Amino acid sequence: MGFSCSTLTLEVDENIATLWLDRPEKMNAVSSQMWADFVTALEVVGNNDDIRALVIAGRGKNFCVGIDLGSFANVLDLSTASSCLQQLTHTQLCQKAISAVADCPVPVIASIHSYCLGAGVDLATACDIRLAAEDASFGVRETKIGIVADVGTLQRLPGVVGDGHVAELVYTGKDISAARAEKIGLVNDVFPDADSVYAAAVAMAREIAANAPLAVRGTKFILQQGEDMTTEQSLLLNGMWTMMTSLNSSDMQEAMMAFMEKRPAKFTGS
Repeated sequence: MGFSCSTLTLEVDENIATLWLDRPEKMNAVSSQMWADFVTALEVVGNNDDIRALVIAGRGKNFCVGIDLGSFANVLDLSTASSCLQQLTHTQLCQKAISAVADCPVPVIASIHSYCLGAGVDLATACDIRLAAEDASFGVRETKIGIVADVGTLQRLPGVVGDGHVAELVYTGKDISAARAEKIGLVNDVFPDADSVYAAAVAMAREIAANAPLAVRGTKFILQQGEDMTTEQSLLLNGMWTMMTSLNSSDMQEAMMAFMEKRPAKFTGS
């Protein structure tokens, strides 16, 4: 089952899905409505056991140029206590949207071309894997417009690149190229153009989807939970997951039979 609205389109093809940022006329700038739509779209993905991997890409000439400032005029009034609360509530909605991407139970691959700025970086760093076209440009420009990035980049970028690179990007607000992004580990690989990076993202998603679904979901779960645990705590959780799911799964039995019969495994996710 797909999902479509005025800002996003979710397309499902067998076991993989693509979530398109679908405001090409606005260079995929994130509107107030798009934040809410992210939450809905990711709920659709999370509730569909047939989806084994997700690609996020942008329609048109850009991945995402950041927040659509024009759509936030009604929440920028801080003259009263109630208006301040409204602003905080809206910020929390934005944070929830990006966290929905980070918390997606299946691996998420960002297919990035041209501008990836501000909220685009928030979104990209919430993905598990980032691929970029040669023309991609990354920037955390918030300090240039007098605000502190508050939707997820400051929390997630340090887990992707080193502290020095984080500091350079967020303090200077400058843009970097795809080649520099690859060099510092912000993206895994760089491809010639938008079509080829999307094709590579889909191919990687299919490669992931060919593996045992429960094992892939379990691996992501352990990686996520381990971020807030000691090594010993994570190991215990890891062992419990293996005992309660993997060792009882038909997918593990199928993998063993496929190995003995020298054929590709056909996993069902059970």
